[in-house]
Amino acid sequence: MRNIPIPSSPIYFNIAEYCLFGITLGVIIGIIVYFMFVNDNSVAGFVFGGKNMSVVSVTLALIASHLTSITLLGVPVEIYLRGTQYWASALSLIIVTILTAFIYLPVFHKLQLSSSFEYLEIRFSTHTRTIGAVLFVVSKLMLLPIVPYVPLLAFRLVTNPLASRITALICVVCSTFIATGGLRAIISIGIVTTFLSLAGTALPSGLALLPMGFKRMWEIAENGGRLVFYDADPELAHHTSFFVVTLALSTNWLWKVALSQSSLQKLLAVPTINKARICLAVSCAGVILMKLLSCFLGLALYAWYASCDPLLTGQIKKHEQLVPHFLNKLATMFPGICGIFIIAIFSASTGCIASIINSVAGVMFEEFIRPWMPQHTSELTCCRIMKLLCLLVGSYCAGVVWMAQELDKLQHVASGVTGVTAGTLLGLFTLGTVFSRANCSGALSGSLLSLVLCGWLLIGAENALATGALTFQGKPLLTTGCGKANYTHVFKNLTTVVHSATSQLKTKPLQSLFRISFTYCPFAGALTVLLIGVPMSYVTGKSKTESMNPDVFCPLTQSFLHHLPDTSSAPSIETRAPNSQEVYMALDEALKHLKEVIDR
Repeated sequence: MRNIPIPSSPIYFNIAEYCLFGITLGVIIGIIVYFMFVNDNSVAGFVFGGKNMSVVSVTLALIASHLTSITLLGVPVEIYLRGTQYWASALSLIIVTILTAFIYLPVFHKLQLSSSFEYLEIRFSTHTRTIGAVLFVVSKLMLLPIVPYVPLLAFRLVTNPLASRITALICVVCSTFIATGGLRAIISIGIVTTFLSLAGTALPSGLALLPMGFKRMWEIAENGGRLVFYDADPELAHHTSFFVVTLALSTNWLWKVALSQSSLQKLLAVPTINKARICLAVSCAGVILMKLLSCFLGLALYAWYASCDPLLTGQIKKHEQLVPHFLNKLATMFPGICGIFIIAIFSASTGCIASIINSVAGVMFEEFIRPWMPQHTSELTCCRIMKLLCLLVGSYCAGVVWMAQELDKLQHVASGVTGVTAGTLLGLFTLGTVFSRANCSGALSGSLLSLVLCGWLLIGAENALATGALTFQGKPLLTTGCGKANYTHVFKNLTTVVHSATSQLKTKPLQSLFRISFTYCPFAGALTVLLIGVPMSYVTGKSKTESMNPDVFCPLTQSFLHHLPDTSSAPSIETRAPNSQEVYMALDEALKHLKEVIDR
């Protein structure tokens, strides 16, 4: 039977939604104008907001840093396609918060560094610092155009393609000017983003249940196999198993929450470490709430389309368009709900892009420009250079968004490169903060081998995806309830292709390594740095721990160093300062020896 696509009605903003979008855009422009005239023209004020920010504002900004457009659009689709195993990401976030609060945060809060990569020079060497900074800048520049591209796909369903591209461009321009306002402007837009994202996720989830009720939704999800609470599948290609979501995802989030420049800027913006820990704990609870709401929205999606998948029937071109398509149907009963969600996506994208631009500009200035500047350069000049860098990075992002027709392939590659760099940098910082015997040789060898291994895995996985040898598994999708045509055979054919590809992979041992889920890449990278860096440090010689600032180590390592026994048989001048009596006795002996020489 020939596949006849089911037509879908176009989506357009109504007057109320345009007004709400105008109000949101007006608030964003107001924030830009305010911080253009009221701003602290100093490096500390631009990067850290003067380090006297309130706990509430920083907490909301940390929550907003997790609420990207990818999260709002991607998590519900993930639940729709593969079930609720993603709920275990809440456990990952709790583990990450604890490790950040007691391992990494004390180190950086004591050192108060303008760039997190300055730590690598203090702990290891200048070369290590340069490698870390280059990896960070490259990964962020690749990821930056992807952030506005995701809402661009959603806006194409509510306006024509040119208008959606213009809207994405407006998003990037607003983000660029917010980034020039410094951390205070970014935190201000983060507060707006948090409340809009909460409304844009909670309202659709609640309104979707009114026609059917919670019990009916739960039954449909259970019958469709979407209620997955513990999937212990050991298959490495299964990227939604319990171990992937908890172990591998924790690695990526640990880099983002504990060590990324944009996150450290917010955590160091509060005056004390206790307040920073409060921000971490409360933001953890807020992000978990938003993740659960996104999972709930995914179950509501499946309850509506359990027997009539919009992609198989031709109503949408990609599953990323599923949420706007669903909200279009919901808007027939509850007008305005689609506009609220898309406005939340616009706000989340603006805040995320502004944070990335600001952090990239700060790292580029501190790592590649400030070392070549005269020491007597004024703070005002430094601040102006960082603002100029923000404008240049924003212009790059706007140019890519406007010129590129499709960024799907770049999106996948950028995500892989981000995972590779995140794992290597996490392993590098962990090696320095936790292992006191680690030295420069171990750090360089571990990071380089980690990049080679993860890059090899990434290239192999991309080749497997291109040839069809690697596919992402999912739950069954049906069209039997559409009433237009029976597309069950389509899914059977797709299942046959997946099974044949899997059987071919099992006969090729080398390619089986490339079947590792992309979410394992950060974990593999961090583990490689540690497994190579620690033994190499012992082989090449111990680091001079006694001559280092103890603040470069985490509290656990510091306590271990304080309890080490003294191996020397007698006290020496290098280990302790002599008292005044010992000095007088030494002088007296020297004078007696000098008198004997003169007498002779």
